[in-house]
Formats: sequence, structure tokens, C-alpha cells
Amino acid sequence: MATRSLKVEFAPTDAVNGVGTEAQVHDVSIDDAVDGVPEVIENPHVDFPGTWRLVGEGAGGAYRYQRVERVADSNDTLAG
Repeated sequence: MATRSLKVEFAPTDAVNGVGTEAQVHDVSIDDAVDGVPEVIENPHVDFPGTWRLVGEGAGGAYRYQRVERVADSNDTLAG
């Protein structure tokens, strides 16, 4: 599997909402078969597990991603 590097800015939740928390920038590897910049990446970096969604551009040409909240996967949480 061939890969390419993508510069990603991991934005803390409060950073996107205007609070001054500093985001971290890392290079992550993505499959060459992915066209352009992926909307969603999963477990992209050892320090940033989980699902991340593209929310815009960050500093220095990095792509800014923010962690996606877990979505319920059962009927247990549906309103009755």
C-alpha cells in the first residue's frame, strides 16, 4: 500500500470555538488511493486516536481536523 504524507493540525474542541488552546501539527500518512484531502480520518496519529473531521485550514498550510463525538450505535439512546 503506497502512502503519502499530509500535514494535519489537530484542533482541541475549545480552539475551534475561539478559546486560546494551541493546536498541534503533525504529519500523518494516508493511502495514495484517497483523492485530495479526506473529510474524515480515523486514528491518524498515536497521540490523537479516534475519528477526526476536516473543519478548515490551519496554520502554515496544514489541514485542521477536530475530533468527532461518538455517535450512538444502538437503539438504547433513542427517545421513546
